[in-house]
Amino acid sequence: MHTTPIMIHGVAGWVSVTLPPIGRAALTVNGMPAQRLRGSDWLLPGITGTPILVKLKRGFADPFPTIQSIDAAYPTGPALPGFLRTLLLLPVLLIPFSGLLLGAIFGVPAFIANMSVGRSELTNGVKGVAMAAINLCAILGLVALIGALVVLSSLVA
Repeated sequence: MHTTPIMIHGVAGWVSVTLPPIGRAALTVNGMPAQRLRGSDWLLPGITGTPILVKLKRGFADPFPTIQSIDAAYPTGPALPGFLRTLLLLPVLLIPFSGLLLGAIFGVPAFIANMSVGRSELTNGVKGVAMAAINLCAILGLVALIGALVVLSSLVA
């Protein structure tokens, strides 16, 4: 998914971020890939010909990263309201409260799906319903798996 192109002071073109569901984000300037240095550091072509160093910062509960230059921070997408951030992070709680492996089986895919919904162009109400449905499916799947394991262990014993 590409974010809406933004103009960054001193950069020679419109900057956009490509956000895959899993993996590293990539910056482009006028559709051309920017040069990644290391980690979250990027070099963007400057108006004067001198490259501009920026950082791509991702928050844990932010579906859209922020581009940080020397003079300012440039959000690459709209901020999520508090209730959507809560719904976004809810599947992560499955991991510590239901055993690491069992919780991760359902919590990690649900978190990734919630991030994709958070990045979508849906209205906040529809995003909330979609995230709640994803969370409910993850919880019901986990309960069903735990129930199946309990039944199997009682049959073996």
